[in-house]
Amino acid sequence: MPFSSLPSFPKPFIHLEFFLELLDNSEKSLNSMFTKTYGKLYMQNSEVFQDLFTELKRYYTGGNVNLEEMLNDFWSRLLERMFQLLNSQYHFTDDYLECVTKYTDELKPFGDVPRKLKAQVTRAFIAARTFVQGLMVGREVANRVAKLTQLAGDKASATLL
Repeated sequence: MPFSSLPSFPKPFIHLEFFLELLDNSEKSLNSMFTKTYGKLYMQNSEVFQDLFTELKRYYTGGNVNLEEMLNDFWSRLLERMFQLLNSQYHFTDDYLECVTKYTDELKPFGDVPRKLKAQVTRAFIAARTFVQGLMVGREVANRVAKLTQLAGDKASATLL
């Protein structure tokens, strides 16, 4: 459907919704793939990923989210979860798990993936959020100029009368 045939929504709103729809589709796709691959194990721990997508959406819609910190927290939580699952014969204290996550940079349990993903996600989300915010500011400026033009036209008409 061409963009121009959607007159009922302001264009910045459509961009906002489009990106949120992409995020929803990504979340559903990841959820489906991980459910098929890891089954019950994933389903019991899926809130780690759900929280990630919730925070990404919150950032995109203007929430006060530090992307780098949020992504670091995601990888820490994922490591803690996986460490516990892979060593399920043991019980670990919170202090022990915290110690494990402190050494993530040295151990690199996920290889270089967290660093690369953090760079890509940060770049993409900053650009997308800035783009939509710019469109909204542009719309506001255009609306104000239109009102001023209308007021100026009304004053000119009143002067002629």
